[in-house]
Amino acid sequence: MLADAIAAERFRLLRDRSAVFWGFCFAPLVGFMLNIGGDLFLRFVIKKPIPGLTVGLIDQVLKALSNGASTFAALFLMIGAAAVLAGDYRWETWRLLTPRNTRQNLLLAKLIVVGEAVFWSLLLTAVLSALAAVIGTGINGKALTVSMFGRNLFDVIGVLAITWLEAMTLAALAACVGVLSRSTMGVVIACLGFRFVQTILASSLRLMEQNEAPSWKLLALPVFDADLLRAALLAPEQVGAAGGSAGVALAVLLVWVAALTAGAVWLFRRQDLTKE
Repeated sequence: MLADAIAAERFRLLRDRSAVFWGFCFAPLVGFMLNIGGDLFLRFVIKKPIPGLTVGLIDQVLKALSNGASTFAALFLMIGAAAVLAGDYRWETWRLLTPRNTRQNLLLAKLIVVGEAVFWSLLLTAVLSALAAVIGTGINGKALTVSMFGRNLFDVIGVLAITWLEAMTLAALAACVGVLSRSTMGVVIACLGFRFVQTILASSLRLMEQNEAPSWKLLALPVFDADLLRAALLAPEQVGAAGGSAGVALAVLLVWVAALTAGAVWLFRRQDLTKE
């Protein structure tokens, strides 16, 4: 039954070209065009490309993936998530779906499909960043290498997994907000605000706790946990005392996703859909 619900939601999302483009393709494409535009600006406007600069292909991919759940990217990811998770409230189609499957399966299927779409969006980001690096070296005559810092494909996979998990905390929150607000706009505003507030709090608290192990307040923030995990993976020697909290950070991210998902399912199972 869950597999049938997932297949149906995947089909519906693929038919919704607007949600696919604006939610999961637009941010990677903007990043690609900005990279190419910057190289063209150096080459044809400033006409002074930095000589002897070497570009690490994997390093560029890691940089792009690390920003894959930034506030800018999260805005568009939540637009796509809202279309999937709260679209049935907008079109008043929940009452047509609930007789065909359990409410739990229907909502979980939506969240799983959002997770798949986020994964493909991040993968598109990685591919386009690598392509931009290759094109940029041709435009400005830069040297291209696999990695300047000894990175490898396993680092890319690790950062991809961490960023995906960070984005899924927002997707799970989107499921809760979608059920409570019955509004696609409410999902986007709430999730974007949550992401922005986290960024401010993480920066402020980290400044207050320099050279110390992170407090529980910091570890409770998914943004900080994801940054800590990426730093522990890519530059463990620079993490310092915070490196010992990497396991806790991973557990906190998983708890956020599980708790918000469970909360969304609990709320949806008890919701009166006749009040759409």
